[in-house]
Amino acid sequence: MFINFWYPADQSTNITEQPLKLRMLGQDFVLWRDSKGQAHCLSNTCSHRGGSLGNGKVVDDCIQCPYHGWRYDGEGNCKAIPSLGPNPTIPSRTGVDAYPVVERYGMVFCFLGDLPEDER
Repeated sequence: MFINFWYPADQSTNITEQPLKLRMLGQDFVLWRDSKGQAHCLSNTCSHRGGSLGNGKVVDDCIQCPYHGWRYDGEGNCKAIPSLGPNPTIPSRTGVDAYPVVERYGMVFCFLGDLPEDER
């Protein structure tokens, strides 16, 4: 995979509040929109048991894994682990890879790389 490039993921109209599984450059991703209409792109693999986030649903602007209900925000941070009960301390290592997204020309583009924002 060539990293540090913007890649077209799909047409803007195809990205909704329903998770969309997508394979780009041999890697699996999930895209969805939050309640503000912002598109997000994450790795499609839950950090808990490797479940497909694309088979889950969007709850409170987060993508929820269909297996154990772990929720990830658009930045890849784990925001909920149901088995920990109310007011849990969520370990920082529970996140998943997140990718910057922009919409131009009716398309959603994802930046697959690790450059700082001012160098993309």
